[in-house]
Amino acid sequence: MKFKIKRERLLASTVMAGLAFAGMAAPAMAQSAGQDTASQVEDIVVTGSRIVRQDYVANSPVSTIGVEQIQARGDVNVEQILNQLPQVVPGLSANSNNPANGAATVDLRGIGPSRTLVLVNGRRFVPYDKSNAVDLNSIPAPLIERVEVMTGGASATYGSDALAGVVNFIFKQNFEGLAFNTQYGISGFGDGEQFNASLTFGANTGDGRGNVTGFIGYADRDGFLPNEDRAWSLVANNGGSGTGIYGGLNNIVTNPYTAAGCPSANPCRRSFRTAGVPGVFNNGFGLGPTSDRYDFAPVNLLQSPSERFNTALLGRYDISDRLEAFGEVFYTTTRNNIQLAPTPATGIEIPAGNYFVQTSPDLLNYINTRANPNAPLNFDRRMAEVGARVENHDTHVAQVNTGLRYDLGGDWKVEGVYAYGRTELRTSIRNDVSRSRMAAALAAGGTATTCAPSSLQLMPGCKPINLFGAGTITPEAAAFVRLDFSDLSIFERQNFTLNVTGTAMQLPAGPLGVAFGAEYREDTLSFTPDEAKRTGDIYGFNAERPVSGSTTSKELYAEAVVPLVRDVAFAKSLELELGVRMSDYDTVGKVWAYKAGGSWEPVESLRLRGLYQRAVRAPNVFELFQANDQGFPQVVDPCSTRSLSTGNPITLSAKTRAFCTLQLGADPVTSGFVALNSQTESFFYGNPNLSEEESDTITLGAVWRPTFVPGLTLTLDYYDISVDGYIGTIEGGVSGIVAACFDAADLNSAACKDPTVGALIYRDAAGNLKARAPLGNVSELKTSGVDFSARYGWNVPWSSDFFGDKLDIGLNLTYLDSYELDGIDYKGTAGAYNISATLPEYKANLTLGYDLGPVRVNYSGTYIGSMDNQGNIPAMGDDSGYSGIDSYWYHDISASYDLNDNVQFFGGIRNLTDKEPPVFDNSPDGNTDPNAYDVVGRYFFVGARLKY
Repeated sequence: MKFKIKRERLLASTVMAGLAFAGMAAPAMAQSAGQDTASQVEDIVVTGSRIVRQDYVANSPVSTIGVEQIQARGDVNVEQILNQLPQVVPGLSANSNNPANGAATVDLRGIGPSRTLVLVNGRRFVPYDKSNAVDLNSIPAPLIERVEVMTGGASATYGSDALAGVVNFIFKQNFEGLAFNTQYGISGFGDGEQFNASLTFGANTGDGRGNVTGFIGYADRDGFLPNEDRAWSLVANNGGSGTGIYGGLNNIVTNPYTAAGCPSANPCRRSFRTAGVPGVFNNGFGLGPTSDRYDFAPVNLLQSPSERFNTALLGRYDISDRLEAFGEVFYTTTRNNIQLAPTPATGIEIPAGNYFVQTSPDLLNYINTRANPNAPLNFDRRMAEVGARVENHDTHVAQVNTGLRYDLGGDWKVEGVYAYGRTELRTSIRNDVSRSRMAAALAAGGTATTCAPSSLQLMPGCKPINLFGAGTITPEAAAFVRLDFSDLSIFERQNFTLNVTGTAMQLPAGPLGVAFGAEYREDTLSFTPDEAKRTGDIYGFNAERPVSGSTTSKELYAEAVVPLVRDVAFAKSLELELGVRMSDYDTVGKVWAYKAGGSWEPVESLRLRGLYQRAVRAPNVFELFQANDQGFPQVVDPCSTRSLSTGNPITLSAKTRAFCTLQLGADPVTSGFVALNSQTESFFYGNPNLSEEESDTITLGAVWRPTFVPGLTLTLDYYDISVDGYIGTIEGGVSGIVAACFDAADLNSAACKDPTVGALIYRDAAGNLKARAPLGNVSELKTSGVDFSARYGWNVPWSSDFFGDKLDIGLNLTYLDSYELDGIDYKGTAGAYNISATLPEYKANLTLGYDLGPVRVNYSGTYIGSMDNQGNIPAMGDDSGYSGIDSYWYHDISASYDLNDNVQFFGGIRNLTDKEPPVFDNSPDGNTDPNAYDVVGRYFFVGARLKY
């Protein structure tokens, strides 16, 4: 089954039609910024500094992905380009479904997308929503000349948000002529089709003083569901959900059922496989045909459908020999869908006088065994007749940058820029269920076809609903309780920057380069949920409250590169790099960021480098003002006597058993309590008293270009990042909150009760665990590791008119030494037990490229090391023995053929061996991590590039 967004599809039959050759990714031959050729002497600026220099080698690790590597991979989406880098922990992507919001993000070092600063041509790009992260879908891939990725704090240069580092997309400039690119791709299973086409055009002015470059792009992607070709995706490996299609009648400990054979707690839960007849609820965790649990996996998308239009206009003009005006306009509109299982309506209160209760003898006899037979029934049901929940995301992103550059004389230059960005995200929900309409449809006093008079008076279109069995809800009743709604999020940013660069003086060892300037930034957020969502009149999606507000900052910065020694014994070069930035926020006041480091080149072929950086991030509007938003994170209920993933018995300690008895009102062991769901309803709160985050980053490394192996460049860098005052959910997440409270085993302790939001954990009438999760500057995150890269361009001895003269080899490898959050080391683990992260100790990417006359062939191999399950970390205190992940190799190939100077054909295969993703317990989404591992399977693409 295919999922398409309704449209008039562009013709995709183009010149690709006859292509049969395959190939693929020379993914990011990520290289150190120092890999400049000897002939490069123009002034350049490398990400991480604003100082203009010649042949500059960054003192922080900077990796570069060039246009040839981007084209070789055939990536339509920008996040696919970045996810090949070992330094990147994949964020949201095209294969995210739950959680997902239609965006694609980048997360350096796993510190968080909102802590990775995204730049376009060295300038901030507008975020897409309340999280303050940038949607990479807004960045047109065909315009990219190169991507520079600097890991480590960079707030001294760029300001807030650069705790983890910077990703700088540098676009083609001064383009002349016309270029048309088109590409089509499809999986080996015949689904997941993607098509894109783009037109780039540009011209210089007649007097040669200016240039205008334009871009128009279109991309379309089909979605697909789990299927037999991907059998690993068809059955939820976490035991599914206890809210099934037959319905579930919950036992309330304060008014229990006392029918024959019915204990006092969870086993008294009843299912309705026969309509109107309560039977024992079968907790079949394998989700076989006799299980009353619900398998939500087949309904959740593995790839979301998407349609995107990009436009851009770049221009510059020399007003005089010294004064240049420039402008950039970007606009992107994206439509993306995700799909979830039908609404799990839980905690439904059904009056004992409901018509379908009173006319079902077996059910009536059962509820009459209670001490108070007239009390409402507590009921759960999967609302399958209403349909799968569909969430549409319509995003409009616009950014305008305009400014002037002036040559002050010598090498002094000044640049002033005003930037305005606006993102409008409308999220539309279909097939949710209204709580108020459900209550009206269930009210006592109705018939099989007519609602109670009291309900009809309030809602004349009311239709009675029968929840006791599968397929018992009529189309009319489903239509009545169905709820469609939409939310609107608007983010606006105004940014003024003034930058001055030049040489302060000539020192004996060379020029003292400096940069200084000022910046003003104002961010405004407005989130307006639908009224039903605001009031919580929904069952199937998270209730959210309105949020609005703004933050402003006024900033001054300065940086310098000081040459100390040059061309003496054991010091070909010795330099010092310094920088400082003062930022004055209207929320947290004045904060300081700074850097100090340098480089030493003992001989011409070896450069040693190091840098210490203090970076800061001020809390964003949403973190300050989030108000009681509902979510459903993966959380293990410590009172459950069986594992939802494996169905195996769990032994409760005496301490846990006693604490559970206090909460449930019954002994969980003797009553056989089993949690209904692996997802726990939780409510999330911001904190207006948040202060800034501070990070300290140390990098030490070396760049070696051995003279005896021309063309070889080796880099080795150690990094250590520590973030204090890390803004996040207290205890690292809801699982941490639950664990801390159970460790204290006292509902009145600070671990179980917050002075602002109240009880941090509690239970509903049916015993389901609930949680409240406030934000705070309560966490500390530390991560460290080693990056190694090698790039070798070999001039082959057998070159001829047909065979090319160069073989390119690239290797990037990252070793993760530690990743600690609140003292728990997640290194070498995967899952969403407490945090959602896939953190292998080793991740590597190998690329090979070779020219065969007009043909270039490329190979890319991506290695992801083996990992234990996050739930097995001893600090989690869980002895369930969750499954881990073996090491993975992905192989991609591609080839291109230059028909002439104007026409190029290309094609490729991703995941050449059709390797299935790992299925593991506590997985973030769809039985696996679809952002770290490939869920599509073998994928073919072909295309053409034309330029004139």
